[in-house]
Amino acid sequence: MKKLSLEMLRLSTNEILERSQMKKITGGYGSSGPCCIHLRQSGSGAYLGRSCGFSLERARGDYFMTTQYSNGTYASGYCCASC
Repeated sequence: MKKLSLEMLRLSTNEILERSQMKKITGGYGSSGPCCIHLRQSGSGAYLGRSCGFSLERARGDYFMTTQYSNGTYASGYCCASC
């Protein structure tokens, strides 16, 4: 993925975001969805992190159905704007 340069946008100083603010930006138009699914290991229940790029419907459905994935994990939660 190509990195974008803010200098190319020629923003004035009052329009430039701080690095911490830029890291919090999510969403937009793309091929992936805005939500993440939290994953736990089947059996031990150990938290393994999250997998992102899901639609709200898919994330919510996998969580409420406690979907088991082929890699031995399951959906233990989801987040969209709150991630």
